[in-house]
Amino acid sequence: MKDPKQKVTKKRMLEMLRPGKSGLRITLLLLLMLSFGFSQSYWVKYGWQAFNSAGDARILAMGGAAVTDFGTSVSPLFNPAASGKVGIHNLNYTHQSRLAGMINSDLLGFPIQNFSRPLNLIIIHEGIDQIPDTRNILLDFGLDGVPGTGDIGEGNGTLDEGERLDEDKLKYFSQRQLGLHLSTSWKKDNFELGIAVKSLFHSIGEHSGSGIGLDFGVLAVPWKNGRLGLTIRDITTSWQVWENGTIERFKPTAIAGLSQKYRFENMPLTVSGMVNVYLDGNGKSLDDDIHLGGNGANYLLGFNGVYDNKIALRLGRNAIGSTTGGIGLSWDNLSLDYAFLNEPSGSGLGASHMVSLAVNSNWIRQYVEKL
Repeated sequence: MKDPKQKVTKKRMLEMLRPGKSGLRITLLLLLMLSFGFSQSYWVKYGWQAFNSAGDARILAMGGAAVTDFGTSVSPLFNPAASGKVGIHNLNYTHQSRLAGMINSDLLGFPIQNFSRPLNLIIIHEGIDQIPDTRNILLDFGLDGVPGTGDIGEGNGTLDEGERLDEDKLKYFSQRQLGLHLSTSWKKDNFELGIAVKSLFHSIGEHSGSGIGLDFGVLAVPWKNGRLGLTIRDITTSWQVWENGTIERFKPTAIAGLSQKYRFENMPLTVSGMVNVYLDGNGKSLDDDIHLGGNGANYLLGFNGVYDNKIALRLGRNAIGSTTGGIGLSWDNLSLDYAFLNEPSGSGLGASHMVSLAVNSNWIRQYVEKL
């Protein structure tokens, strides 16, 4: 006869593994254990840019001030609490060309249906090709230009008078990032809560690494046509593990925001304004708009004007202080959006362009079935 305590233990384990509150606690616990279980690691600021710069043309045209945004399958990237509020244009594809075409990225977002809890998946791919590798092209022979003489400047690692670069040794490499963002949400009193698990697979030249992170979000509608939102990215500290054993860790960042919508009574026009404050947990920098204690913060602004639910004009200011803008066209089962992101002031890096296509997945399914 089996021990009754053993039966209870097995039952409890099964309950913990089922989707729901217990399963969520286990996920949080595992991520916390993973985050604090690596002792030999160091803090870095950059590494998850594939997520930080991602979005669709509609959102990024408004400066990325989207912590209170919902309605598309890309909104949960900015606030996981929007996972259960995806509209009929639920299948989104975005192509993005940044910095005068040097960086190209693609995004695909869609809800995963037939589950008791809403699930939303976003797939991000970003690539940079033809990156010059200049590490071994210096002919570091010193002032006399002859190797092995031990004269002044030989082997010091700098380009001195009499030295030159060997163009035949110039090589090129590529960088690839693949990101997965899976989110869900649930309602608690007057709040919508959400959580997202994200992973990043990164390769640069001959090196590769993978990482995992956790985002948390809250949405509320405290007054008519008004919204409040909060997102904490990398809430348990995200990490990236490279093939050589190097472990990079990333501190949490918080984004708070509010938005207000106004509908004109005598014409089919709706305007929305939004503001977000992005608090960086990595300390201060010269590019910060605000200093809060020992940390820096930037503000994001967005404006969206929609006429007759068909034509949209958008403007914004993103986290690096660049002006953004775009237009959108919408039909019953299809919407097309374009965004323009101006280059950072004085950078000379070039502007960024992106195009998004969002469709009703049921419309596509019905069309395919008729074929």
